[in-house]
This record gives sequence, structure tokens and C-alpha cells, in this order.
Amino acid sequence: MRYAVDLGNSAAKAALLDGAVVRLPAPADPRDAVAWGGVAAELIAAIRADAERTGEAATLRVASVVPAGAEALRAVAKSANLSIEFVSVADVPVELALTPPAQIGIDRLLAAWLAFAEFGAPRGRGAIAVTLGTALTLTCVDRSGRLIGGAITPSPVLASRALASGAAALPLVAIYDESPDLAGPIGADTAEALSAGILRGARGALTALIAESIEEMTRRDPGAPTPAVVLSGGAALAGWCATVAADHRDAEFVLRAIHALPAAVRA
Repeated sequence: MRYAVDLGNSAAKAALLDGAVVRLPAPADPRDAVAWGGVAAELIAAIRADAERTGEAATLRVASVVPAGAEALRAVAKSANLSIEFVSVADVPVELALTPPAQIGIDRLLAAWLAFAEFGAPRGRGAIAVTLGTALTLTCVDRSGRLIGGAITPSPVLASRALASGAAALPLVAIYDESPDLAGPIGADTAEALSAGILRGARGALTALIAESIEEMTRRDPGAPTPAVVLSGGAALAGWCATVAADHRDAEFVLRAIHALPAAVRA
């Protein structure tokens, strides 16, 4: 039984057999190998418990953008006698028009491939895959199926950390960037003002990046239909980006892409 696992800078996730998703927060420091060992052990324990219900051996198919997390998961899986495969750029069936081609996060690549396969190609149009995690990313695929590039900007959580570390009088505020709620635009104190500005600033940046990406794709390919826009990641259903126009929203889109890959990937 193959389990899809997505290791990111914000969270470690695994899709279980009943459709549920185990979601564990990633270590605050993505390079903390010891902390990742604990996350990996907890994730493997949940997968093994789920697999025992079927009596079949569990195989892990993993997409990771965190080297320390990947190594920790590999070590824990080995000690548990579980087979593990790591998805590489070469495993994703999409043509890359990048320089150099291999330098793209596997989560971005998977989201772009599935966005085009499900929402672009069937209607003869391109696709823009948006991943909303520690970074907000846009990845563009033209209507011929070529991944042509994209944009990366800080998430609300990273913006909060940057303001707190770069301004002496600004506190570090908790930004609930995955919450379905969104407070008003006028904060009554500094913490509320930071939250209002950071979340709405992210929404404005995302809206502008999508619009300008569509403009650029149209400039490069006049007459092409407007590309599909797919929002993925933990904040895909959040209140701050609820007004961002999208053809599809799915917090677990990358996990679905891992499952949808052809059967064989590199170990």
C-alpha cells in the first residue's frame, strides 16, 4: 500500500487510506535534524498503524523540500523496515523551460503538473499553480504543457518574523494564515495592525502576481485562453485569500499529485 508524504517547511503531511491527512508542524528551524527525527517517528507511527488495518506492507512515496526532513524520514523508515521512494524532478512528466531545469521545488513542480493536467490541458489552456506555505509561489505552465517559470514571495508568517526581527519596536505576532476568518482592516493596536497589514498585503501581492502572470503568459502566447488558477497548501481555504479568483482550491493538492504520479519513481 503506497502512502503519499509531503515534507515542507511548514508541515509534514501524509495521506491515509480513509482520505484523512496526518498533519504535523515542521520544526521551527527546518535544518534541525533532531527535531525532524521526532516528526518523522510520529509520521511513520501513524502510517504503520493505518497500514495494519489492511494487512499490507506500507510503501512511502515522498516529496520533500527539506533535506533534514528527508534524511530523518529515510532513517526512521529504514529502522521500521518500510520501503521509501523520493520523488525527483525527473519523475514528474512535465517539460521544463527553466535555467537550469532541475532548480525548482518538487512541491511547486507537482502542483504545476497536476494543475495543468486536470484544469489546463482538458480545456486547451495553461495553468498557474499557487502554493501557499512558508513561501507563496506561483508556477506557470503554458498551454503546450511547458513549465515556463513563476514567482516566489514570503508568506504572512515569514513577513511577521521579518518585521519583528528588522524593526526594534515591532513585536512578533501570531499570524493565523490558515484561518477561515479575517479580522477587519483597521487594527486597534500594534498587534492587530500587523495582522491586518500582513494578511491583506499578502492577498494584494498574490492577486497582483496572478494578474501579471496571466498578462505575461498572454503576451508570450497571444490568443491563448486565460490559464487556470489552482490554489494549494495550508492557506488555500483561508479567509485572507478567499477573494482571490481561482478555478480550484485544495489544501492537499500536492499529496494528490504524489498519488497521481506514474507508478515508478526513483528510490
